[in-house]
Amino acid sequence: MGDVMGHGVEAAVAMSRYRAMLRVVAADGLPPHAMLERLDELITRSGTDRPATCLLVLADPENGECLYTSAGHLPPAVLAADGKVGLFPVPVGPPLGTGFGGYETVTGCCTPGRTLLLYTDGLVEHREQDVDEWLGRLTRQRLPSDGSLEDQLAVLLAGLVPGGTAEDDVAVMAARLAP
Repeated sequence: MGDVMGHGVEAAVAMSRYRAMLRVVAADGLPPHAMLERLDELITRSGTDRPATCLLVLADPENGECLYTSAGHLPPAVLAADGKVGLFPVPVGPPLGTGFGGYETVTGCCTPGRTLLLYTDGLVEHREQDVDEWLGRLTRQRLPSDGSLEDQLAVLLAGLVPGGTAEDDVAVMAARLAP
């Protein structure tokens, strides 16, 4: 999940370029933190003035693990079997395109039936309110743990984007390993 800083056509073009760069880097089979290191180098060398955040998650269903690494992105949320939403702590490195590097991969449990939620800051950031307050609202959500991914997303968006209108772009991805 990624998010380019800024709005409009220029931001959309930058995001498209960054996605293409990530596809090339991912094809090399590097671990997640090394992918972000390489992507940071490429974006920095491209001379862009649009940094981006990114959260990479690599699922290993056979071992029941996920590898997480973050470049300035908000933490992933995990929906437990009881419908509670929790945040998974991932060390946050600098945004991509800054040239600072320094990303770290952490391992977390990735069990069948749990839903992983990745999202952009537009879901939880609102003017004149602290992002931690909105992350708290995210973790207070109760989602249908046995529902479809579409149902879970509908409940989540209804609870966090009242009236369907957000101040910033909102992207949310839900993924679940099948038993």
